[in-house]
Amino acid sequence: MNIFSNNTTLHSRKGFYEFRSRIPAILVLLLVPALARAEIVITLKNSFIEQFKNRATITATYTVDKAHPRPNPVLKDADIHIAGRAPEIELPTVAEIMNAASQTGVLSLIRRVAGTSNTINITGAWRLWCEHGGEVEQIQGAALSAFDSTNPPHVFEIHPITKVNNISTASSLHPIGAAFKTKDAEQAFTSYENKKFEITPHGDTTTLTTTMGGFNYVEFKIELNDEPQQISDGYFAMATVKTLGGDVIVNNRRMVFVKGTPPETRLKTMHKGGTLHVLGIPRFDLAIVSFRINHAQDRPGMLSWGLPYEMIIAGVYPH
Repeated sequence: MNIFSNNTTLHSRKGFYEFRSRIPAILVLLLVPALARAEIVITLKNSFIEQFKNRATITATYTVDKAHPRPNPVLKDADIHIAGRAPEIELPTVAEIMNAASQTGVLSLIRRVAGTSNTINITGAWRLWCEHGGEVEQIQGAALSAFDSTNPPHVFEIHPITKVNNISTASSLHPIGAAFKTKDAEQAFTSYENKKFEITPHGDTTTLTTTMGGFNYVEFKIELNDEPQQISDGYFAMATVKTLGGDVIVNNRRMVFVKGTPPETRLKTMHKGGTLHVLGIPRFDLAIVSFRINHAQDRPGMLSWGLPYEMIIAGVYPH
């Protein structure tokens, strides 16, 4: 008998093809949570951890392999991405300028050197963060070839950039335009606080194992728990993190203010108990990583504690 000989079976046949056509979408829905849980493995040199654990910035001799032809629209984030390599970093790197459309001189310079052997000096906030799911193990010092994408698999960024050669871009650290939707503070910090993180020492190197972080450009409020601490390239400030409505999310977390930027200028007028409405991006706190490595024998289980993170303050709102 022909199984497609009546309306009932015709509907069944139609349903079968509709189901088959939805299989890719169904697989995507099933795979997304799995990808978010995929482990990301990063091996760093201990000397690098110690050098940068209490610094806000890095200066790199940067080879620009690939750059966006123009900045992202404000609706997306207004950044420009610059993929490249530097001997000071020894990891696949993406450097980003905030609110990049206003930085015309730097954009012209980057276009001239992109894809050539000519290097430029880039200074900005160093940022170790797993913004994307795990694809390849990131090993500091492994051989790197030129990238053909502005977004290669990476965990290291110079973001935000504050200087390229002798041209300052520090003024670009301010809130993004109104068309851009910032990340919700409660969702972002709840995610950070519940992220798994494993530290495995290997003599001169240390392996960090975690999962995708996400939640860039979070808008929140901070209340300073102590007087800000000046460092060579900016300030650190321990602060309570609050929602825009004033509810406490995290009691004590380090905030990073880069020297010469509008956020640092604003912080200099602040004291313990002062509050700021800020835009921030997360990064690993290498000072906590170093502490855990050096005190693991004193506190069993310390190497498997939660995500050590701090926030780079990328903008301060007027109110």
